[in-house]
Amino acid sequence: VMLQLQQHGAEVALSVIDEGQGISPEHRPHLFERFYRVEASRSRQSGGRGLGLAIVKQIMDQHGGRVTVHSKLGQGSTFTLCWPAEL
Repeated sequence: VMLQLQQHGAEVALSVIDEGQGISPEHRPHLFERFYRVEASRSRQSGGRGLGLAIVKQIMDQHGGRVTVHSKLGQGSTFTLCWPAEL
């Protein structure tokens, strides 16, 4: 996992980059929905609750920011959080 912090004009962007398996295109629009989990086989005992990314999106929205994901199967994913440089 790599972290990257950049400033683009009046915005600050923090990217979390991995080289994992990536996320299928059909899942990407739903990643920030509460209780959505990509792997249906993960049970509540062994996997997450599907709340983490929804919480991240809500926090970013409350601070005038946004969160995006770019992913390709077999090449990993990049989650980027952008918010105003001056809060």
